[in-house]
Amino acid sequence: MQLLWPDSPAHAQALRDAHPGARFVAGATALQQEWGDRHRAPQGCCLVPLHALEALRGIGLADGGRTLRIGAGCALETVRTHPLVIAHAPLLAQALDQLGALGVRHLGTLGGNVGWRWGDSTPALLVLDAQAEGVLAPDQRLPLAQWLAAPIPALPLLAALHIPLLPGCQPPQAVFEKAAVRAAFAPARLRLALRWSGIPACGRTLSHAAAAAPGLPARLLVHALAWLQQNAGLHGAWALDGLREACADDGLPIGHPEDLAHLAARLIAGHCGLLAPAPLP
Repeated sequence: MQLLWPDSPAHAQALRDAHPGARFVAGATALQQEWGDRHRAPQGCCLVPLHALEALRGIGLADGGRTLRIGAGCALETVRTHPLVIAHAPLLAQALDQLGALGVRHLGTLGGNVGWRWGDSTPALLVLDAQAEGVLAPDQRLPLAQWLAAPIPALPLLAALHIPLLPGCQPPQAVFEKAAVRAAFAPARLRLALRWSGIPACGRTLSHAAAAAPGLPARLLVHALAWLQQNAGLHGAWALDGLREACADDGLPIGHPEDLAHLAARLIAGHCGLLAPAPLP
């Protein structure tokens, strides 16, 4: 194993670029999932450690108070318990609360969880319209979905994530679901985040949906949202069948052995009140 120690985030990016196959590493809680022996890095691997780079940490308001900036090097537990995250992005805190054990959250970082692509934080960040701040071009932020489109070995080093704040700094109406078979202590089958626009008293509509699963990178469920907009009057089995097909169009597996499209459809339909039969005229 070769360790390339950087003295700054820009140096870390340069080291990775100069050594094909090198990987960024902080807490290594996600990276270890790829190792045959999770207690030991494979021979010949090349790592660029980031945990000593203070510049990648810090949580605060940015852009004149219009965004919440979270450093990619912040520990997951630090993010989960930070007052600004709880106040302005409670969905992210909710997702991290369901992520692993306390020891894992103290070691793992937000950037590592996002870079893993199917970490619990990623669907939540997608529906919060998070933007990725890169190390080399901090003023040229990308929507997180676009940043995630790069192949894993080529993902640029993430400096921070920016979450836009709503007018009045009220957090959006949103929910995070994590479906798993806990009796078997298996990895979660599906992570799902949903966000609504409007307020309950005046009616609200689902405006964002995102999902991830083991081996299935996080993605926005654009077809599911479009289906809901076009079939607002459907309930019960008709709604469930249509949503299942739309989730499959978004890339969620359908059929055996893992019908994640059906699981996502049931969760979405349940939160949108579509599982009950349509009301009588």
